[in-house]
Amino acid sequence: MRSLDFDYVIVGGGAAGCVLAARLAVESGGTVGLLERGESDSNRWIHIPATFFKALQTEADAVVSEPDPSLNGLRFPVPQGRVIGGGSSVNGMIYMRGQARDYDDWEAEHGCTGWNYASVLKTFRKQERNTRLGDAYHGQAGKLVVADPSARHPVAAAIIESAVAAGVPRTEDFNGARQEGTGWYQVTARDGQRQSAAHCFLKPELGRETLTVLTGHQAGRVVIENRRAVAVEARDAAGSPVLIRARREIVLSAGSFHSPKLLMLSGVGPRDVLERHGIAIVHESDAVGRNYQDHVGAPVTRRLKRPIGLFGAEKGLRAVRHGIDYWVFRRGLLTSNLLQAGACVDTGGTGRADVQYNFAPFAPGAPGHPPLAFHAVQVHPMTMRPRSRGRLGLRSTDPADAPLFETRMLSEPEDLDTLRRGVRLAREICAQSPLKDLVGDEVWPGGEVSAAIGSNRLDDAIRAQARTIFHPAGTCRMGPTEASVVGLDLRVHGIEGLRVADCSIMPALVSGNTNAPTMMIADRCADAILAG
Repeated sequence: MRSLDFDYVIVGGGAAGCVLAARLAVESGGTVGLLERGESDSNRWIHIPATFFKALQTEADAVVSEPDPSLNGLRFPVPQGRVIGGGSSVNGMIYMRGQARDYDDWEAEHGCTGWNYASVLKTFRKQERNTRLGDAYHGQAGKLVVADPSARHPVAAAIIESAVAAGVPRTEDFNGARQEGTGWYQVTARDGQRQSAAHCFLKPELGRETLTVLTGHQAGRVVIENRRAVAVEARDAAGSPVLIRARREIVLSAGSFHSPKLLMLSGVGPRDVLERHGIAIVHESDAVGRNYQDHVGAPVTRRLKRPIGLFGAEKGLRAVRHGIDYWVFRRGLLTSNLLQAGACVDTGGTGRADVQYNFAPFAPGAPGHPPLAFHAVQVHPMTMRPRSRGRLGLRSTDPADAPLFETRMLSEPEDLDTLRRGVRLAREICAQSPLKDLVGDEVWPGGEVSAAIGSNRLDDAIRAQARTIFHPAGTCRMGPTEASVVGLDLRVHGIEGLRVADCSIMPALVSGNTNAPTMMIADRCADAILAG
C-alpha cells in the first residue's frame, strides 16, 4: 500500500476544508494534506455565477433519504457538492450568517461557551472583504469577497416592492444589526467570478510546498491506535489503496453526511449501528449521526403574463447576446447569481424572523430537476429554525456508499405551521402591486388549494412539494460533554488528534444560509489548532 505523511490531514475539500487547509499551510509551520473525493473546480460552469444550476447538476451527488412518513412517504434528496470548494462551488452564492441570537443560543442553551455572537462576529469580519459595507458588522480586509448582486433583475425588484407593500420592512443589510426585512442579498460573486472558498482561500496558497491537495481520493476510515487518530485509509482516483498518516492531527471536514459516516466507519458512533455492521467499537457515541437538521422550503410559483423572466435565456440569440456581454464586457445576466433578493420575516409574531424567502424571476425545479419550462416567478418560503430532527446510520461498510438517511423533515407540527404561514404571506406578496400586474395563474400550490387555517389540502400540498434548501447540519454536534460528538475546540470526545470542522458541528441550525457559517467554523478550528 502506498503511504503519504503529513503533519495535518484534512478530509474534505469543501468550504470548510479549503479555509482550514489554507490557514494551516501558511501558519502552522507543518505540512498539510487535503483529501477531496471529487475533482478540481476546473468546470467553467462553477465560476460563471449564473450557471450555478449547471454546476450543481455536474459537480454534486445527492444523498437520498428513506421514505419519510412526515412527507407522506416521499423520499428527501439532498445534493452535496463533490468538487474542490464543495457547496461554495455550486451554491447560489447568497451571503448570510444567521441571527445574533442563533449563536447566543449555542452558548446559553447548548453550553457552547465562546461561540456566542460577539465571538463569532470577529471571525466573520476578519474573513470578509465587503465591497460596500465597512462597519461594526462587516470587514473589508479579508479574503472572502462579498458584494452587491450585479445585473439586478426587474422582476426581483418588483417582488421586493410588493413585499414592502405587504408590510415587510425594507433592509439594506441582512447581516447587520437586524436581519428582518426584504431587499437585495449580498453575494459571494464579483465581476463575473464566483468567490468560492476554493477561489478566495485555497488557490492563493496552492504554490506552497507545505500544501498538497489530493483530489479523487475517497476516505475509507480513520485509523485509531490507543485512542489516538494516526492515519486515514483511502483509495485514490485509480482505486488503489493509500495510507495517509498524520503526525499531528486529522480533521474531518466532509460535511454533515460524510463526517459522521467516517466516524462510524472508524468505530466511533452508536453501539447499535456499529454492531449491526460488525465494526469494532473504539468509542461509543450515541450522538454521532443524530440531530440531523435542514431548512425546508415550499415555493409558491406563479406564471408570468409576459416573457420577462429568465426562461430560455440560455438558448438562441438571447444566449449569444448574454455570452458576448459576459466574455467581452464582463457584464449582464451571466454575472448574476440569479437568486439576488429575498426576505426574512417574523410570521409568528415572536419578534424574531422565522421564515426566509428567496425571490426568483424563474422557477427552479426540485433537487435534481431543471427549472420549469416557462416564464415564471417564485416567492419561496423556507423554515429558518426547524424543530424536526432526522438521523444518519450506515448503509454498509463500503465508504463509497451514502449513509443510511432517515428523515422526519416535517414531523414537528411547528415546522408545518411555519410553512403554512410562509405560503400565506407569499400569496399576499403576489397579490400586491407591482407584482400582481406581472403574474398570471398560480402553478403551486394552485388556485384550487386554500391556504385558510385548517386546510388539509394545503398540508398535503406542502408535504408533496417540500424540498431541501441545501443546508444539512447538526450530525456531529458540538457541546461541553460526551453527550455531544465534539467539544468546544471541535475535538472528537474520547479520541486524541481528531477534530470535526464543518456544518455538522452546529448544535442548532442557524437562521439562514450556511456557507458563511461553515467558513467561520473552519477558521475558528484553525485558531484552536494553532493555539495548541
